[in-house]
Amino acid sequence: MPHKPIRRQRWRRVVSRDKATEWKISMSNNAVTNTLDKDLGSLGNAWNVPAPVNGAVTLSGSSSMMEWATGPDAGHGYGTYTVTAKVDGNQPGPAVILWPGDNQWPGQEFNMVEITPDGSGRQYGTVHWNNNGSDAYQTVVYDGVSSGQFHDYTMVWEPGKISFKVDNTEMGSFTENIPADFNNGGMNNTIGVLNNNPSTSITVSNIQFTPLGEQAVSVVTSAAAQVDVAVTSIAVADTGYVDWDALAATATANFEATGQWFL
Repeated sequence: MPHKPIRRQRWRRVVSRDKATEWKISMSNNAVTNTLDKDLGSLGNAWNVPAPVNGAVTLSGSSSMMEWATGPDAGHGYGTYTVTAKVDGNQPGPAVILWPGDNQWPGQEFNMVEITPDGSGRQYGTVHWNNNGSDAYQTVVYDGVSSGQFHDYTMVWEPGKISFKVDNTEMGSFTENIPADFNNGGMNNTIGVLNNNPSTSITVSNIQFTPLGEQAVSVVTSAAAQVDVAVTSIAVADTGYVDWDALAATATANFEATGQWFL
């Protein structure tokens, strides 16, 4: 039986034109890895969120953090989204959300994890869409997934299909009412995490996005730790011509993901 998700309010903050452009360039469907070691990374639109502690951040009470939803090309499109998180509580409140890039709701919102409203503490995933001005949705319950412990929540968005996994186990997929991303004539979504219930919380330790067709690889970011990031390949034509724009994009993507400049 479908579970009616919590009613959403638009995530909105006023930003300058230059800053909005900067965020669009830095995301722009590039690979992203937020390890939450020092700050919130690309999730700069934050409210009532404490600083990370020991590589994780906990959202309790009423709090949220999200990438900036500044237009249809903001955020990310087709690809694999993975969030390592621990949900506490047996009531609706915590959620990992892919919010519409244009910040309009109802719209194409994807929820990687929420809690059902029946008091069981069961978790589920949702695909929303705008049905002539009304919110429409379809859900899949994550049977056997327990709260109070960390899980890897994964969503794969590809043309005509969205799939949900938990700890690499397939939970379900949808092939109807699946939108196209910005590069294919539709809109992107921005990654967000929220909690809006004093009796629940959500702790997040890693957020990763890998564009469709790319593969995440491990790189060393310090002597003490490694993180998984997606490294964009360098575009070199058969003639030997080096695409300097591609090189710059690669270096920027790797800096956004690891904090280090490299190719």
